[in-house]
Amino acid sequence: MTFIKILIYKLLNKQISNIYNKRFDNYNNTPKGVFWNSKLSQDLRLNIILDKILNISNNNKFSIADIGCGYGRLYEIIKDRNLDRKAQYYGFDVNKKFIQFCKNNKDFENVKFEISAYPLKDTDFVVMSGTYNLTPTNNISLWEDYIIKNLTNNWKFVGKAMIFNCLLKDKKTINKSLYYTELTWIKKICEKNFCNPEIIKHNLLKDDITVILKKWFYCLRDIIKAFKWYENNSGSSKGIKCPHSG
Repeated sequence: MTFIKILIYKLLNKQISNIYNKRFDNYNNTPKGVFWNSKLSQDLRLNIILDKILNISNNNKFSIADIGCGYGRLYEIIKDRNLDRKAQYYGFDVNKKFIQFCKNNKDFENVKFEISAYPLKDTDFVVMSGTYNLTPTNNISLWEDYIIKNLTNNWKFVGKAMIFNCLLKDKKTINKSLYYTELTWIKKICEKNFCNPEIIKHNLLKDDITVILKKWFYCLRDIIKAFKWYENNSGSSKGIKCPHSG
């Protein structure tokens, strides 16, 4: 990556941080404080991610890096669902105000929050909810380069899976500072840079998808499960595809 691009990405992070600072000053630790329309939409997205983590980990203990953690809503949900003893949580954000808020939160015990756009060590799961929706630029190509670079950096720290969500339209666009991707584009960049993605669409989130990228061992495990299911139901394994082939 060129020195110029490094500077551009740092500038984007600074601009994003400034936008969130103003919003957080107005709305505090609420869904509106991090640009979600409602608590329902914010929590639904986070629970979709958390449910997928529990599925992949077979309900065993896991570590999770929350990239773009904001005021720590994902950890609040983890506690609400009594999963805090099962989950080793780490929160990361480029916004200093968010991280300081989380560090000062007396309800956030035995968890760590750091200023960063990626984890500081390997974790089972790296997740981003809404992290790449808000953009300070109208340049779609630049913003997509920024997304790919950040996903690539985070993928290096993934032990089991990386999960993120994004806004979706039939055609890529930036509207009112929100980036909307195309399904074909997101599939293409995932297959090129990471693996064949599993993509989830919820009927209550019309313009939203959740993307799951598993490390090869967990893809292989899914394939084996699919073969066993097919053999048990038909006596043949012919024609089975990986269940997360999209």
